[in-house]
Amino acid sequence: MSYRLRYTFNVDWIGPGQGPFGSPQVGPGNGNAQTLGLINQAGGQNSPGLGTGGIINGTDITNLTNAAAVDMAAQLNLAVNLAKMTGWPTGNP
Repeated sequence: MSYRLRYTFNVDWIGPGQGPFGSPQVGPGNGNAQTLGLINQAGGQNSPGLGTGGIINGTDITNLTNAAAVDMAAQLNLAVNLAKMTGWPTGNP
């Protein structure tokens, strides 16, 4: 038995005066607001089910979420994604 964690995540940049986080102004095409949306690595994160009989347990959850955090950091640190995000404040989507 195995368990898979799949996820999507977004990084939003909201320019000065654009309103509070979560306002309808967040997202591409809304003034200076920008969003970078990404998904889990191919196949997501997998854990075998370390509990009795292959059931999911706390260790599995910790392993899945830690692996997801590593994946998210790796994707956000890719040069292409960093370049995109650092360009937002200067008007380069």
